[in-house]
Amino acid sequence: MKNLILVVIFALMAGMVSAQSAGIKAGLNYTSFTGDAAGNFDYRPAYTIGVLARTGLNDLIGVQTEVLYTSKGGKIETTQNSTTTESSTRLNYLDLPVLLSVQTNGLFFELGPQVSFLLKGRQVSEVTTTSGSRTTTTKTEVDITDDPYPIDFGYAAGLGYRLANGFGIGFRYNGGLKNVDDEGSYEGKSRHNTSFQLTLSYTTSR
Repeated sequence: MKNLILVVIFALMAGMVSAQSAGIKAGLNYTSFTGDAAGNFDYRPAYTIGVLARTGLNDLIGVQTEVLYTSKGGKIETTQNSTTTESSTRLNYLDLPVLLSVQTNGLFFELGPQVSFLLKGRQVSEVTTTSGSRTTTTKTEVDITDDPYPIDFGYAAGLGYRLANGFGIGFRYNGGLKNVDDEGSYEGKSRHNTSFQLTLSYTTSR
C-alpha cells in the first residue's frame, strides 16, 4: 500500500515539474457521509492542505493535479438526560484529484475524478455530563484504520476566483463513489464520503 502511494505521488510530481503554474492551498473541510447507513451522521469541521499544479491546454482550458492531505468523516451527537455523547469518525486521506480546469478573467471552474488513500482512521467519543454547576467530559479514542477500504474513488467539482498576484479562493464539493467500510459495524452497508471545501491558494507561473 505504501509503495503504491509513493509510486502515484512520484508520477504526479513528475507531471508537476513540467506544469505551467504551481502552488499551495489549504482550507476548511465540512465533511460527513451519504448513503442508506448514514442517516444519523451530521457534518463535522475538518481541514485540507496540499500542493497543486496546472498545465494549460490553451488559454481557456487546462489540467490541474493536486496532492492533498484531507480529514474526512462525520459525527453523531446524542443527548439523554444530563449526558451528551458526541461520537466522531475521523478518516485522514491522501487525496489525488485530476481536474479539467476552465479559467477566464480570474474565474475558474473545475471537475474531475479523485482517488484517495486512507492514511489513518480514528473513532473519537466525548461524553459530557452535567451535574448542577459541574460539567465533566471523558474522551476516548479507538484506532479504526483497518475498518475502511484503503482506497476510495470519487469526484470533485468546484469554482473560484484567482487574482493576478496568484492568490485565490475556491469552493469545492467532493463526493465518494465507493462504500467506505470494509470491516467493522458498517461492513456491507452503504456509506460514502461527502464533503464541502473552502480553500485559499497561492500559485506562481513558470
